[in-house]
Amino acid sequence: VCVTLSLFLELRFSTADLMNGQPKLPIAIVIGAGPAGLACALGLSDVCQKVHLIEKHASFEKRGATFGMAKNGQLALEEISPDLMEHMRHIGMKPGFSESLVFVWWEMRDALLKFVKQRHNITLYCGEEFTEIIDDNDNNNGDGDGVIKVSFETGLEMVADFVVGADGAHSRVRNVLGLAPPIISETTLFRGSLQVPDTASIELKGCLEEGMVPLAVDEKGKLYFVLFNFHERHPGRLAWILSTSIDVRSDDKIAPFALVQDHVKEETDLKLIKEVLALSDEDHLKPYPKTSIVDLSDAAIDAYVDRGWGGRGRITLTGDAAHGMPPTDGYGGSMAMEDALVLTRILKNDNAVADISVEDCLRKFELERFARVKKVYDNQCERYNTRMREGKRPGRQSKEFMDWLLAGV
Repeated sequence: VCVTLSLFLELRFSTADLMNGQPKLPIAIVIGAGPAGLACALGLSDVCQKVHLIEKHASFEKRGATFGMAKNGQLALEEISPDLMEHMRHIGMKPGFSESLVFVWWEMRDALLKFVKQRHNITLYCGEEFTEIIDDNDNNNGDGDGVIKVSFETGLEMVADFVVGADGAHSRVRNVLGLAPPIISETTLFRGSLQVPDTASIELKGCLEEGMVPLAVDEKGKLYFVLFNFHERHPGRLAWILSTSIDVRSDDKIAPFALVQDHVKEETDLKLIKEVLALSDEDHLKPYPKTSIVDLSDAAIDAYVDRGWGGRGRITLTGDAAHGMPPTDGYGGSMAMEDALVLTRILKNDNAVADISVEDCLRKFELERFARVKKVYDNQCERYNTRMREGKRPGRQSKEFMDWLLAGV
């Protein structure tokens, strides 16, 4: 159950405490209940006594267009929860040219949410924004009590063994760690979905028989519009993405119509795109904030590369909060699934040994993940620059790279 609480929780459990000769299972706080946070909480529920999952929004909106999960992400989620992955196969669509699955974004999130709510040791708190994170082991005296404390605007306070920031590229947990803010990219995204009515044009109904339909790609790389067909799983359902490097006001709901009018030259495509936009919910016409990426350039990470992507003490990061990358080929979601699995594996295997601390497990997690994440990040940055700055279409990925990526962890 999603609850908002204003109370004080005193939970002084530490991995140093022993029960029957074994370390007591740790308590975790996961901040952010998007796909990265939900997958992380689900994995941690197998290796933690308790998982507190925190979401700053009071409710879960049905916004967004698609979520792509490549084979490596599927393999990770399969290991975390075979039943969940089986369910995902039933709601996802194969685009026809790869083993990836494409989901209506909020349906994928809701599937994760459903399985999270079934775990008795995960508690979900909605409408909670944290104000302070204090790691007792971070004090100068070295006499901390082995816990981390999180305070919230409502007065809620929690004590746990570690915190995972899964709160996106604009992560407030990154701020607590003193890491650099995200880089605002040149790309603005509009994302939406629609139910195709009986009165729709023959052309739009025809899109229900195709997979991914690229309707417009500006010759200078400044705009593209793509339709995704979910008709087989969700009769009549289409999702769409409009991406542009042209400046757009954040409150401009007319922008999608004006953009395609100015930059889509093919009259048939222009008419079809306008029909899609007209049939979409008005909220879908509002642009998302400009795409943001975490700076993992060599210069940016030089100060903390020896500890992964910047976690410290009993705090770590996953998903876009750790390594938000350009939305070039849609690998970010699958890398977040890998994060959840690797963190779960390490806590399961290493924290079972009494003399290996939670801090050591978190640092091992980041260091083990970093080289793989950095290789994918650099690849996506290079392809993004090719498309959005040079106005060229990136070529196909090499077979060697794809084999390595899709093999997973």
